[in-house]
Amino acid sequence: MGSAIAIGPLMMAVDRGLAVLCVAVFLGLTALAGRFRFPRVSMVATSAIVVGLVTARIGYVATHWASYADAPLSILAIWQGGFSAVAGLAGAAVTLAFRLGRTRALAIGWAALAVAGGLWFTLQALIPPVTYGPFPYHLALTTPSGAPLPLDRFRGRPFVVNLWATWCGPCRRELPMLDAAASRRGEVPILLADQGEAPATVTRFLTREGIGAGNVALDPDRRLSRAFEVAGYPATAFVAADGTIVQLQLGELSRAALADGIDKARKHR
Repeated sequence: MGSAIAIGPLMMAVDRGLAVLCVAVFLGLTALAGRFRFPRVSMVATSAIVVGLVTARIGYVATHWASYADAPLSILAIWQGGFSAVAGLAGAAVTLAFRLGRTRALAIGWAALAVAGGLWFTLQALIPPVTYGPFPYHLALTTPSGAPLPLDRFRGRPFVVNLWATWCGPCRRELPMLDAAASRRGEVPILLADQGEAPATVTRFLTREGIGAGNVALDPDRRLSRAFEVAGYPATAFVAADGTIVQLQLGELSRAALADGIDKARKHR
């Protein structure tokens, strides 16, 4: 199980790396065009990228508006990820058209954009599907009060496990959102598993932050961290009803990413 789970953070890095690669390809092609016959193409390339990034974010937020409606300011949390490639390419294409007009330079700019976009979708299709393995139900955690909390209680239904710690800044930022989602009746269970800290430390933190202990578990030996092979927090596993980990995300979650992960866990067959 371990080696497969370790792919999760790597896949996130690959995904963002591909985006950087495609932007570099676009800039390289437009710079090449500008050096030889079409200098205007290279002059507007940067503005096309900026507009493309903005429209990519707008497109993502628009398709996930239900997740952002309750907290509109979270739209600005771009470090959490969330961009639409199609919307970004469209925004960049419109910018090129506006700046270059009906000229041969526009055809060159669009061709460079098509190459970069095609490279993105091709490489995305070539990335093999990730297999994370089964969830370790045999591990036993405890509640903040010290009572046993067997993970077997989640068998047969989709659920989410978030690994966090009180000293982790991103964990503290996302915890209120996760706690609110976990407290909604009828929703997929969300277990907030503190990693490696003493009960008193966790209890003081929960009291100070106004977070209920009902969805919190303690993992003092960090067994889940070892099972998932993660060294940094937060880390969130989305588990399907059959026990398959369908997604493992390292880093701070957005509301939309949480909703997407839960939807994937629900639909897994």
